[in-house]
Order: sequence, then C-alpha cells, then structure tokens
Amino acid sequence: MQQGKDPKKRFLKISIIPALIIFLLLAAGALGADGRESAKYIFLFIGDGMGEAQVRTAELYRIGSGAGEPALSTFPVRGSISTHSADAAVTDSAAAGTAMASGYKTNNGVLGMDPSRTKNLTSIAETARDRGMKVGIVTSSFLNDATPAAFYAHRPSRIDYYEIGEQLIDSGFDYFAGGGHLPEQRAQGKSQGSLRTRRKKGDTGCSAPGPGYLPRPARGKKIIAAVCARGHLPYEMDRTAGSPSLAELTKLGIGLLDNPDGFFLIVEGGKMDWACHLNDAAAMVHDMVAFDAAAREALSFAQRHPKETLLVVLADHETGGMSIEEGITAAQLFPVLSAQKESSESFTVKVDRFRKGQQRTFEGMLPLITDSFGLHSLSESELVELRTAFAQSMLPKEQRKRDREYLRRYGPYEPLSVTATRILNRKAGITWSSFGHSGADVPVFAHGAGSAIFAGEYDNTDIARKLMSLLHFP
Repeated sequence: MQQGKDPKKRFLKISIIPALIIFLLLAAGALGADGRESAKYIFLFIGDGMGEAQVRTAELYRIGSGAGEPALSTFPVRGSISTHSADAAVTDSAAAGTAMASGYKTNNGVLGMDPSRTKNLTSIAETARDRGMKVGIVTSSFLNDATPAAFYAHRPSRIDYYEIGEQLIDSGFDYFAGGGHLPEQRAQGKSQGSLRTRRKKGDTGCSAPGPGYLPRPARGKKIIAAVCARGHLPYEMDRTAGSPSLAELTKLGIGLLDNPDGFFLIVEGGKMDWACHLNDAAAMVHDMVAFDAAAREALSFAQRHPKETLLVVLADHETGGMSIEEGITAAQLFPVLSAQKESSESFTVKVDRFRKGQQRTFEGMLPLITDSFGLHSLSESELVELRTAFAQSMLPKEQRKRDREYLRRYGPYEPLSVTATRILNRKAGITWSSFGHSGADVPVFAHGAGSAIFAGEYDNTDIARKLMSLLHFP
C-alpha cells in the first residue's frame, strides 16, 4: 500500500506560498496599511509636446555627446497613451492636463472642469494634499499655464490667468517653482498688480532658486515658491549661469517636500513644447536634456527610498508632427544639432534688430545665420530658401502677405528663424509636418513602486486612475 505524503512537508509547501507572494509584493513596492501596494513618494514628469520622435532625438543627442542615453530610456516599464480631448481628435494642453490630473475628459481650452464648464474635477494632486501628503509643482513654463494649472485650478477658460493665479495661491500646495504668472486677462476690474500685493517682498526672481513666500489663506500656512517673476524660464540653450535649471528647482523641491507622510511632485518640461511649435529641434533637445537631469534628481531620491518611490514620465501630447529619418545615427545627428548656438526665439531678437538697422541686406545677415546655426555649407536651393524668408522678415509684420503658402512655410513665426532651423533639422534627418499639436499617441515611462501598472496602451484619463490606486495613505 502506498504511503501517504508527510503532512509536515505538505504544510510547509502551503505556508510558503502566501509568504512568497508577500515577499514579491514588498520587493516590487511598499504596501499600505490596508495591504495594497502604494507609493509614498510620487514624481510625475510631464514633457510637454514630447512624442516618440522627440524622445528618440534626445537619445541620439545624448549618446552622441558621450553622456549616454537619457534616464527615462532606462526605466523598466514602457507604455503609451491616447490623447484626444472630449471635443477634438487633437488635444490642447488644458484638456490633456485635466484628463491626466482628474481622470476625466474635457473640451479643449477648459481647465479642471467638465465639458459643460459647470462641475469642478478633483485632481490627483488635490487628493494627495487632502490625504496629508505635501504637494509641489515645478515648470519651465509659466506657473499659471495650462499644464501645471490643471493640477490646482478650475476655470472655464485656460486664459483666465488672473483667476488661475488666485487659485494657485489658495491651492494649499506646498511648493511652486518656475516661470512667473502669464499676463492676465483683465477680469472684473482686477489687475496683475492686485495679485502681486498678495506676495511678500521675499519672492525671488530668475537669478537664483532660493525660496520666496506666498500667503496661503486656505490653511494659514505658507507656500514656498521659487518664482521667476519676470516670465518663463529661458530655453536651456539660452540659460545663463545665474538662472536656475529645472534640475535645481526639482532638487530644491525634493528637499522642501520630503517628510514622513510622503509627497507628490509634478515637474513639467514646458519649454520643449514651445521649441516644437517653432520646429526648433536643437532648442527642444537641450530642454529634453535639462528635463532628463531633473528626472535624475528624482532617481537619486528613489535610490534612497527604493520601495516607496514611484517615477512616471510622460507627455500631454505631441507637438509639431516631428519625425526622424530611419537609420540616422548619433554620430550623424549630434554634430549638426550641437552646432546651433542659440534658440530660434533668441535669434529672432537679432532679426528684429537687423530689420530696424540701415544695412538690411541678405549678405549682411548671412554671417549671423551662419554663426547662430552653424550653417557653414549651404546648397543653392537652401540659399534661395533663406533669401525668400529674409525678404519676408525684413517687411513690417503688418505688410506680410499671410496667405496659405506663407502660413504653411512659416506659421505665425519669424520666417527667417523658422527657415534656418528647418534647414538645420533636415541636415540632422529631422522633419516637421506642422507648427501645432498632433493627435499621435505619446510615450509613458515608469520606475519604482507600482510601476508595472503603467505598461501597455491606454487612454490619458487612466493616468490619474492608476496614480490614485497607488496613492499613499499617511
């Protein structure tokens, strides 16, 4: 007769199974008090306008520079999200930001409200605040611009800048850093000056990332702010030594927010979108590198808290319909883009100055083009392109014939600046299809506690829901 199995061995096998499951969950991320996986420290990095081509270009540029691939390219989890808004196939930043922040679609131009503009939508950042976590927002754009504002503001229009600025002050968030407020639309007789009276004299300008203070009426505490009061942060390639970088502002935020109850920090690389609107690949890639440096600050923090920290890097939409030629190598791309010395926006200042001068000849302008963009070798057809654009740029803006062909070539931007960047981009294997947003899906990268749920293809509204499922209970 066959002997039965040893009951002690059978018990051991059964008891090992739940222990193994718990061990695997702990290895993947922290467990909350209710036994679910959670993240005590959450970083959400938003590369505004960052599509697949933008990411690939940044990879090639960093590799070509000898710095290696971007941090986000090393993240173990990869996904992609659809980006359409409630009323359009191509989203704007307000609708995309609202979808990612709240988990609900809204119409283009609407901020933190439903499409009817009658119901406020609660953002993941507001929920984190209400659970006792500290919350911060860092951006290279304006602090009351659409993407950062989607996490704290509720307005029927993204251009209600004054009211958005008031909601920033009343948000109850702990840290804001980046560009100052966008020029407000006059509303109910208010002025930008009346908003400024709510600031203390300790507010800093662009010269350093030291903290200033804003009153927080809702809770009687203070918002810590490193604000560039004169406007947005400069493009990374135009940034001077005295101006704070996105990484410095991120590092400052981490130090100020770190506490036993956890934090939620949103970091936006906003100027990448601006560069893509201008079809300026070099300016974009420098800001991508700056964005990557900020992400590395978060990774450094995650190394100290590996089971409690989640990093998610994504985009709100793609800008410019950018594409990169198949087979382009880092060795081909880097020398071309690194030859550009300043952003096309900075070069436009030179064009404006040249137009007001006495010697307005193409021959006089060509050395400036060569110096700014490194275009030392130009074909006859490229010289014709530049001459045609130069002729338009020398006209007063009101005299330019803005017909369909003009807008196709130059959009709403300075003709000579756009043409120079596009010629340079082509030499690097990069082309653009528009000056606006596209409806393309955009990438998601994730690392750390609970990151596995960000794999695959899904909608941008799922970002808020996934983050909500991992939100820490202090």
